Order: sequence, then structure tokens, then C-alpha cells
Amino acid sequence: MEKPILGKDKILKFRRLADASKEGAARLALQVEHTIKYEANTDSQMTKDGPINYSGGLTTTIEMTAVSTRDAVNNMLRQAVLKQEVLEVWEIDLGAEPTDGKYPAKYGQGLLSEWEDPANVEEAAQFSTTFNVDGELQDGLVTVPDADIKEIQYVFRDTEAVAPTPAPDAGA
Repeated sequence: MEKPILGKDKILKFRRLADASKEGAARLALQVEHTIKYEANTDSQMTKDGPINYSGGLTTTIEMTAVSTRDAVNNMLRQAVLKQEVLEVWEIDLGAEPTDGKYPAKYGQGLLSEWEDPANVEEAAQFSTTFNVDGELQDGLVTVPDADIKEIQYVFRDTEAVAPTPAPDAGA
């Protein structure tokens, strides 16, 4: 029997294109949902033999919502809207079986077109934005560091005392 694809298994990672040679992509934490939308701009022409259809091109967007945090990724995404900086995005399917230690992913480059950050009195603040993909998303395989996997899903621990995790180097 086939296993369903679970939305919780698909994560988004981002990086400013200008930083591609300096740093790795960063995971969007506390993501609530995202939707990849493919929209073909089609038109039809009536002929004496009946209508014919033709494509005017494909537009791909990624709409996303996440709980707002005061972290570097949230700040980078918001600044990318304000400064219209080109970003890279990966949708990584952690629910799929890895191939040679790599997970299936979709990759694209583009711009965020909006940033909405309401603050409701009864809920955690959430932002929503839309990523406009240049061209088409490309399929491939990506490396996901063990630290990311552990951060997303904790691993089984023994009942014995656990050594403290070293704090990240503040100067890095």
C-alpha cells in the first residue's frame, strides 16, 4: 500500500543568492504551511474547425505562512522583500527515502512579492509571503545536515544523563 505524502515532511530552506558562496541555506523555522502553485496562462482561439488552445507561459509561486520569530531567517526574508533581493528556495521532502544520503527537493530562484505580519491578541504572530519563482522549479537531490533533522524531529534518548550541548560560537 502506498504511503501518503505528509505536509509536515516538506520543509523550506532559503538563502540570499548573493550569499551563495559564503553560507549554506537556512531552514524556515515554525513553518505553518506552504503551497506551490503552478499556473499556466492559457488562451483559446476560435477557428472555423473549432477552438484551439495555446499556452501563454507558466507562472510558479510559493505561498507560505510561518510563526514570526526574531531569528536571522525571518529578518532576511523581510529584508529581501524591502530591498527586492533575489533569493534561493528549496522545498525538501524529508518523508522520502534518501538516495545516497540526499533527499529529493525542488529548487528555485526569485523574489518575495509581499510581506504580511499581523499580530493577533490570541495567537502567536504569523507572517505570510509569496515567493515568485523565476522560470521553473528544478528537481534534484540535496544534503540535509543531521543537525537540521534533529532540530525538526528529536531522536530517541536513553534515561541516563545527557551531556550538555555546546552553545553556538557567538563570534561565528
